[in-house]
Amino acid sequence: MLERPADAPFYWESSNTEAAVREQVLALTPDVVHYQELPALVPFVETHTMMPANPKSHSGNLATLVSNELAATNLRVVAVDGFAVLTTFTDLDLTIANVHLVAGKGAGPDRLMQISKVIEASPTLPLVIVGDTNMRVAEADPLFELGFSGNKPPHATWDSHRNRFRADGYEFSAYFTRWFASPGVSVSDIVVHRKPIEIDDRSFFISDHYALSGRIVLA
Repeated sequence: MLERPADAPFYWESSNTEAAVREQVLALTPDVVHYQELPALVPFVETHTMMPANPKSHSGNLATLVSNELAATNLRVVAVDGFAVLTTFTDLDLTIANVHLVAGKGAGPDRLMQISKVIEASPTLPLVIVGDTNMRVAEADPLFELGFSGNKPPHATWDSHRNRFRADGYEFSAYFTRWFASPGVSVSDIVVHRKPIEIDDRSFFISDHYALSGRIVLA
């Protein structure tokens, strides 16, 4: 939601967070960027184009950015209720879904229902699902039974023991930000970006979630 980090300098505002996000995207040069929990404000990156779908989930908006080069190709964009944006790269016969699934310890069946809706709505298989799944690790088993891959990230993508984004936050770690790939496509080079930014002798994070990146390869 571009909120102010608890340990940020006193002058820090949402525009500073937006600028920090932009710098990180420019440094990584990804083809596709997925945002969740935005306050109806999408961080601007001049090298990328926002897809024309900005649905509101249970907490903030989703947005997908695609590099300007790929945005000039044949794309199809579909929103699934408020929890997913599907971008289909027609020339590649590939769909990438940006998701923000329902939260809550007991909401596993609801999350699996949402994923099933994403799979049903996808114009293609291969399909890669990436985003804030809010899933517990064991909840992925039904997807694996369907032939999807999706290894647990190498580090927790939520770690409030280490990431003191909110000073009064409940401390726990989880693997909420995940990826799942159908047969015909794989994901490699997974990185959890958990390095804080350093400004004015302060060290802090600009989100309570760590960003996740990887490389998508068609079979």
